[in-house]
Amino acid sequence: MGEQLTSKHFRRAGYLAMTSAILSIPFLVLSYQLSQREDIISNVIQASMQLAGLFLFIYLAAVLKKYLHHFHSFHEVDNYIDFLITTNLIFSLATIAGVFMPAYEIAIDRFCFILIVVFGVTQVLFGLKLLRAQDTLRGMLKPYSIFLVATGALIATVALLPAAVITGAISDVMLGTIFFQAPGQTHRDEIE
Repeated sequence: MGEQLTSKHFRRAGYLAMTSAILSIPFLVLSYQLSQREDIISNVIQASMQLAGLFLFIYLAAVLKKYLHHFHSFHEVDNYIDFLITTNLIFSLATIAGVFMPAYEIAIDRFCFILIVVFGVTQVLFGLKLLRAQDTLRGMLKPYSIFLVATGALIATVALLPAAVITGAISDVMLGTIFFQAPGQTHRDEIE
């Protein structure tokens, strides 16, 4: 995604953020139900859901990072975004490996537990650092950041992951709203 962000990119990112919000709770329920089964179809569905979630996360994080750079000259969260993407990628690959390699399930589960805690703590730090941005993102910065912090804290506890899915869905809706409002900013920049 090296090209300039346009209103088309923001609309796509907005729709994908809303899609992420809508899919998060059904994916959680379906994942739990499929984890009780041990057949190839269940494994393929779980892997597909994990990859879909990973794609959405990477794309949305990359667009957010580029948006903060281009329109707000805000680079203070770059390392956090990169670390969250990397952690999510490693977690997703480990989870998929665990689905298809049950002999290593216990070791992979322990590794994933550590990644979940690290991801949650990093997301809390990301949300707190994002509050330092000068622009309010049309009034969405503070609520979005607060929900990022809440989601990260719930993720880090591990036991409250289902609640984190709900707060994460809310933050995805907020992110989608931020992206849907961004084309007005691209139009203003083109006029100036």
